[in-house]
Amino acid sequence: MSPTLMMSGVPGVEPTVGSWIQHLLILSGRNLPEGLEENSSSMDAMEGKSLLLDIWRNWQKDGNTKILESQIISFYLRLFEVLKDNQAISNNISVIESHLITNFFSNSKAKKDAFMSIAKFEVNNPQIQHKAVNELIRVIHQLSPESSLRKRKRSRC
Repeated sequence: MSPTLMMSGVPGVEPTVGSWIQHLLILSGRNLPEGLEENSSSMDAMEGKSLLLDIWRNWQKDGNTKILESQIISFYLRLFEVLKDNQAISNNISVIESHLITNFFSNSKAKKDAFMSIAKFEVNNPQIQHKAVNELIRVIHQLSPESSLRKRKRSRC
């Protein structure tokens, strides 16, 4: 069977770039578990349980998943950082990470780096604690629904 047949499912129909990327992501995702070490006792404890998907589904019911999505993306980017030296899966990780950067960070490596720098802040560091507490009121104000509503109203004028 030719790649064209496998990708599009229709004889003689060329796959689109989007379907090719989707196919590559699926293959990369399927190949990741093969390169990971298995610890059967911890795997048995997780059997039948979702790590992230059940939480995400519950948040989807409320319709506001942006905060959770950012936490999930952060989790996977940190996971990829830990696994980047695993030669068996490094190419698959690169494909998936590139897709995440393109879709979540509007193809901006600078945005991704800034996003990841927040995850690396040491919360036990007194300087970080003081700066974070000093910025807290402004951050809360920026994250509040009223602030977003005012920004939207101004953009309509």
